Amino acid sequence: MIPEKYRKMLPPYWYENRVAEYHFEGAATPVEYYAEKRNDLRQQLFPLSATWGLDYWDWTYFGKKQSSSLEQRRKNIQQQHWAYLGFAPEVLRAIGIASSEGKRVEMIEDYPTKLIRYVYPIHDRFDIRHAVTAVEKIRPVHCNGVGVEPTTDTIIELIDQVLIGLKRYHMVKEFRVGMTPIKQMEEVVI
Repeated sequence: MIPEKYRKMLPPYWYENRVAEYHFEGAATPVEYYAEKRNDLRQQLFPLSATWGLDYWDWTYFGKKQSSSLEQRRKNIQQQHWAYLGFAPEVLRAIGIASSEGKRVEMIEDYPTKLIRYVYPIHDRFDIRHAVTAVEKIRPVHCNGVGVEPTTDTIIELIDQVLIGLKRYHMVKEFRVGMTPIKQMEEVVI
């Protein structure tokens, strides 16, 4: 019997061909072996999924093999790659997303304080050390640094009556003998 994945590609008169059955039965093992080998090689071409190919990526980016865990080596290669790309909003967003498990990070450029801020949900795990070191590696002189802000989706609503006393005082030049320092006093309920 010819396997279903090959039947889709063959014309119907091949379904009863005994020679084709023998061929596909015999060739199935080497074809699957080479498919697995091709997929493994494809994974080595991307540094975030590489295992035995990570040594080549280390040599490409650092000139030597790193002596840390696979995850740390991948993060170092990614930081080095971002350093080559330069200081751009797309790179900063990619750093934030790579540092978060939930991938729900917002990168905000705070122009008045010259900070890069990462805002993420408080329940999300965010690798602050990775984000800060990656940005510091590519940070130009005019940027003051990185800020990290966890936020919640919960809205807190306070319902209460507050009594506020508003007082206006006399200016020094208005003072006369016998005057109180308070010029006007109001109480406001909020």
